[in-house]
Amino acid sequence: MTEPVLSADWDPQGQAAWDDPFGVWDRLRTQAPIAFSTAGRRGQGRFWSFLRFDDIITAARDTATFLNTGGSRFATRRPPLEADPPEHSVWRRLLMPYFGPLRMRALESASREFTSALLEPLLATGGGDATREFARPLPPQVLLTFLNQPPGDWQQVKSWCEDAYLQSATEPDLQARFEAANRGLWDYSQAVVADRKHHPRDATVDPVSGLLAARVEGVPLAHDLIAGVVRLFIAAGHDSTTSAVGIALHYLAAHPEDQQRLRADTSLLPSAIEEMLRLETPVLAMPRVVAHDTLVRGRPLREGDRVMLYWASGNRDPQVFQEPDQARLGRKPNQHLAFGYGIHKCIGAPLARLELRVALEEWLRRTREFGLAGDVTMEPWHRFGPRSLPIWIKTA
Repeated sequence: MTEPVLSADWDPQGQAAWDDPFGVWDRLRTQAPIAFSTAGRRGQGRFWSFLRFDDIITAARDTATFLNTGGSRFATRRPPLEADPPEHSVWRRLLMPYFGPLRMRALESASREFTSALLEPLLATGGGDATREFARPLPPQVLLTFLNQPPGDWQQVKSWCEDAYLQSATEPDLQARFEAANRGLWDYSQAVVADRKHHPRDATVDPVSGLLAARVEGVPLAHDLIAGVVRLFIAAGHDSTTSAVGIALHYLAAHPEDQQRLRADTSLLPSAIEEMLRLETPVLAMPRVVAHDTLVRGRPLREGDRVMLYWASGNRDPQVFQEPDQARLGRKPNQHLAFGYGIHKCIGAPLARLELRVALEEWLRRTREFGLAGDVTMEPWHRFGPRSLPIWIKTA
């Protein structure tokens, strides 16, 4: 029996989705919570979008049906993100100690030093573009310090990562920029692994040295896959945090009462950060590949179909969050999806939270008030957040 032809519920890359993503997702959660499209991220094949919180977490838990290994864009996978059980647990177990409380405390002073140095010129001039001058350089400097790489490499790494988002571009010059950036990121990653192989660091604080020293049932890890870990870190380890810092500063600049509330009591910062990330989620969605034919809410998903789990839509689901379009800085409980869910929940979340807390502590401590100084432009996809964030600052 021939399967009926499915009609598209939406175009994920259409103008409406770019102009008003939250409004589009509100409609889809009611009308087509498992939404079908043939557009996909790169215009390939059958594509499904999971929009409701409960469906998203169910899929994130079901690692036998919704795979991470099938959707890699690269010849070499980037574990632990692009790894499924049981392999995934090996990488996760080896990497988790580097994001533990002791390592985070050791990185806090470096994070505060970078924050202060970047904030100083903004204070001196009474403002500026908080994305370009602060949120853009801060996370890559912290991430490179975490990797025991020179923080001065941040501009090159950041430029490569931004050009790596041009993969779907059709213009020859943009495609050339993507290819150069992709090559640069892989070459850099391979160079880090080669350096640690010949000049190992303290494996308790250097993740690459730790992975090279590790043995799994007596067998060393493949160097190419260790380079894949580095490639993952030097992209995912700072781009989404740049967005998160921009989102938080944007919110506080636009909401002076909440800004003053946090300035008066910085103990509220951790819960406020979680709520700002729920309200405007830096990584809108993450992909999966369907491992075998299945039905979800009566929709026929087929082996090889692409799925996007829309964390940002789940974070606005009114069945889970009261007044989901409003910020409640003390919201409890707040089991948001900004860092994903399940075994692939962002391993770097502790580092991102550290950077956000330190950045906001310093902004609130060293200013009397700050606000928006012009129009804010946003990155619409896939990393959501302010592209330009003009801010004025008063210190006295």
